[in-house]
Amino acid sequence: MSFAGPVVHFVALLAGVHGTVRSAGETRPATGIHVELDGADRAVTDSAGRYLVAGLANGPHQLRFISGRYEIRQLTVILADSTDLTVDVELTPRPVFLPPLDVVAQRGGAPALADPGASTESHEAGHYRFAPGWQANQPAGSVDIHDALARVAGVATRGDNTTALSVHGGRGSEDLMLLDGIPLYGAVHFAGASSAVNPDAIAAMDLHTGVSSARFGGALAGVVELETAEALGGAQMIGNLSTSDVRSTVRAPLGTRGGVLLAARSSFRDLMTDATGSGVVNNYQDFLLAGHTAIGSGVLRIVGFESGNRLRWEPVVSTPGSTVSALSDAANWQSSALGVTWAQPVGSGGEWHAAGWWTGSTAATVTLAPDQTERLASGIAEFGLSAERRQRLRASTLLIGGEVTRPQTWYGTSTSFTQAAVTLTGISLAATPVLGAVYGEWDWHGASGLDFRAGLRANTDFRRSVSLDPRLLVNVHPDAVTRIEVGFGRTHQAVQSMLNEENLMSGVIGPALLTNTPDNMLPASADQWLLSVERRLGAGVTVGVDGYARSWHNVLAPAVTGAGFFVTAPPAYGDGIARGVNASVAILRDQLSLHASVGLASNVQQVTGISYSTSFEQPWSFAGDVNYRVASRTTLQLRWNAGAGQPATAILPGIEWRPYQPATGTGEIEGSATNLAGAINALRLAGPLRIDVGVRHEWHLGASDRAGGITTAVRLVNLLDQADPIGVMAASGGTTQLLRGTPRSLVFEVGWAH
Repeated sequence: MSFAGPVVHFVALLAGVHGTVRSAGETRPATGIHVELDGADRAVTDSAGRYLVAGLANGPHQLRFISGRYEIRQLTVILADSTDLTVDVELTPRPVFLPPLDVVAQRGGAPALADPGASTESHEAGHYRFAPGWQANQPAGSVDIHDALARVAGVATRGDNTTALSVHGGRGSEDLMLLDGIPLYGAVHFAGASSAVNPDAIAAMDLHTGVSSARFGGALAGVVELETAEALGGAQMIGNLSTSDVRSTVRAPLGTRGGVLLAARSSFRDLMTDATGSGVVNNYQDFLLAGHTAIGSGVLRIVGFESGNRLRWEPVVSTPGSTVSALSDAANWQSSALGVTWAQPVGSGGEWHAAGWWTGSTAATVTLAPDQTERLASGIAEFGLSAERRQRLRASTLLIGGEVTRPQTWYGTSTSFTQAAVTLTGISLAATPVLGAVYGEWDWHGASGLDFRAGLRANTDFRRSVSLDPRLLVNVHPDAVTRIEVGFGRTHQAVQSMLNEENLMSGVIGPALLTNTPDNMLPASADQWLLSVERRLGAGVTVGVDGYARSWHNVLAPAVTGAGFFVTAPPAYGDGIARGVNASVAILRDQLSLHASVGLASNVQQVTGISYSTSFEQPWSFAGDVNYRVASRTTLQLRWNAGAGQPATAILPGIEWRPYQPATGTGEIEGSATNLAGAINALRLAGPLRIDVGVRHEWHLGASDRAGGITTAVRLVNLLDQADPIGVMAASGGTTQLLRGTPRSLVFEVGWAH
């Protein structure tokens, strides 16, 4: 389940954290220590070792104390109300790894409510931080990374499918996803799990929908940063059982200088089919390994990821005597990554960061018809190296860095005719370029009402293509409760997807069908302008308006060159423009968390004289969510989504479709959707009208609220039983038939932690 319309989450400026910092075992203050809050440099200790970070929302925040003379210290602080929190810190000059500490401030015995999508940067509109504990704050929805990100302002999906996320009008393949700084390709599942990354293994997430840092490149639209969880003072095991899969995560410290995390998930039933079984036909799995250790004054991290997906379904009805009746359509796709990072403090306020990785994704598909068989094989294997130096000054931060990648891509299709016993090659693409980039950035936080961040990224393929990506954000604070921001950013992307996202099948099968830009064409590019205004009306109440205009050039348009969900002819490239504005309100008070927004958007693609609205476009939307804690361990949850319908292209008759049902973990598809010849997305589906409700209760096994226990959740999906249309199929007599999404369903989930 997802919101097709955007939902805005803003910071409510409620409280602050202050204290003193001194050297361990001594009474002298530690001066010149940089204090980071949720990744942003917010303060420097004075001559008495004092610091102050003001204007914080309720919920958990990450504090880091950084200096070249001391070991980096990280703490998690939790603000429950508007009361300021005092946190005094000791830093050790010796290179000893200290595990993160939890400092908890509570009011009336009730745990603090975290805002799962609050912006963390004081001058980057569109940067949303899902802080530790975000899993418990998903309003009436399953805990899934893509499902959580789909609720953020400026993010749209196709109906209730969250496999592909469109950020400010972009395609799903135009988002950059990083796991502990290592890029992932094609990390998606199907049915009950959109994201292939185990959500229990992710401590925090950052989503950049606007003008992101110059250090991020290679993707036209959004940037998603996933941060794995570390062991907090001892071993911990958590897990969850849903109607479609079971997942488990183990975290454990390695002595006093490191830790390790293991996470795995597997479906356990025959997903997307009404036949009974144990998951051997249609299934998915994923595995994640992360570890870190302190070596000297630096920290070495390693992360590994693997996921696999297997789908089989009935082909279209065969003619008498055809040999395809005993076979089935099939799709398989996998995603893998292995990376190492190194962080090393340098001097006073400086830090080196380096990374090396291998990452990749492969996909294979076979579709059958009475007289022909189509096959697809696609993949990417990328090696990469990066290094950057960050220097923190009293009121600003300087960053310089560079990276080199070698993405090898291949994409091929073929068609076999059963009766003629011949095979025709549809298309064959392959390339192994070497891509490089250098970047620099100045991030300035002054004492006045003006902040800014200016960066420049230079990209090259070391042969003929050289491009520059300027990034600029200017932030004005006319008073203590108002923020106005203007930004501009340009990005380039050399590796694009051949998946036809204007075809119904892309909502079921979502692998990354990637290929490099041909030598005779410049890489895809996108320019974005951003205007954001935010004002705090009172304690815990914030309103805001965000607007964006985004244009792109040289972007693959598979819908123009192929009617199926993958392209079998040389691809076409085109331009486009997306515009949008969102007005929102956020209320964070004691046990109540509420977010609501109204959005307007348009998203138009142009290719070789053809112009059409993409299937992610929703002209207007009204969406929101509520979490209300009725007791210290019980939360009532609600979310809603209404709006205009999205564009769609009618498909040829013959496909049989029964949507995925969360209560039983089943669904059915028969045949492969093929678009009708004619105008793309000429039809407009009926708009969504979706309400989900749920209740979540925590059963603790010990006297402390932080002890292990069991969590139960009950969700009533689609309360009104208004299953949103996801596509249109042509029927006899010139009529059409709607294909609908998730029906009303009652879902139970059980989680555990020890």
